[in-house]
Amino acid sequence: MNEVKAFIRKQKAEEVVDGLEAQGFCCMTMIEAMGLGKLSDPDKSKLSIQIAERFSQVLKLVLVCREEDTDEVIDIILKHAQSGRKGDGIIYVTPVSKTVHVRTGQCGDEILQSRH
Repeated sequence: MNEVKAFIRKQKAEEVVDGLEAQGFCCMTMIEAMGLGKLSDPDKSKLSIQIAERFSQVLKLVLVCREEDTDEVIDIILKHAQSGRKGDGIIYVTPVSKTVHVRTGQCGDEILQSRH
């Protein structure tokens, strides 16, 4: 199993989620975030008084999937999140050693996505 974390443009979120859901990937978490640094979109960045830095509004999408589905998830995110401009985002993949469903206590990758 892998955890896929994608930091994408906020305005691309609906398109990315629709693309993932269309392929059966329904279970994910989205968190609004601020992107700082060289990957930020210079045209869309704003000055934050709280942190005294320029930032871009981004969305962090987190999805855990079977290892064999990881490349498909990445391809879907790339297809729907790319604008071709600086600041499109970045994707990280991290191995997951165990999953446990809180309500049932069921373990394993069969609890991850509805299509499996």
